[in-house]
Amino acid sequence: MADNSSPDYEALYRKAEAERRQAEERERHEGELRRQAEELRRQAEERERQEAELRRRAEEREAREKVRSQPTTLEELIKGCHDSFSQSLQVGTPSRSMKGSIPSPTGKYCPTSLRFWSSCPVQLQEIYDSVSTYLQPAGKDAPRLFTSLLVLNELGRRYSSQKLRSEKDLEHYERTAVEDH
Repeated sequence: MADNSSPDYEALYRKAEAERRQAEERERHEGELRRQAEELRRQAEERERQEAELRRRAEEREAREKVRSQPTTLEELIKGCHDSFSQSLQVGTPSRSMKGSIPSPTGKYCPTSLRFWSSCPVQLQEIYDSVSTYLQPAGKDAPRLFTSLLVLNELGRRYSSQKLRSEKDLEHYERTAVEDH
């Protein structure tokens, strides 16, 4: 009879052990859920960071394209022409150039003698200063009156893809790259 009233320690131990295991399992599961939630939060932050970076790059690209497609100022035109036309200009090898004699310059200006023009740099600077002052008055934004950088770069790309091999090539380059711009 005494055995009936005393607690079953083995059953209590098994029950306590089962509850402890369940608590550990619950704790492990909750820890796993917290870890997964933290990982999802980290991934969401990374996605947001990447999206922000993509937006920033797109805005920068759009701003660059806007600048490249707008008309240029005198200074921008001069620099753009130099960068697009002069630096990429290539002359073909003489062996692949036109053959035969050089045609006489009929109907073209052809100097018979050359003299040193000592005042040329000074006169060119005076002309440039006059034009620059007219087109870019001090204290005001320079007006955008000239060809866009996008057009200049495209023309420069075309010129750089073809070497000058004849007088006709040079005439075409001089007409489109120099006179038109």
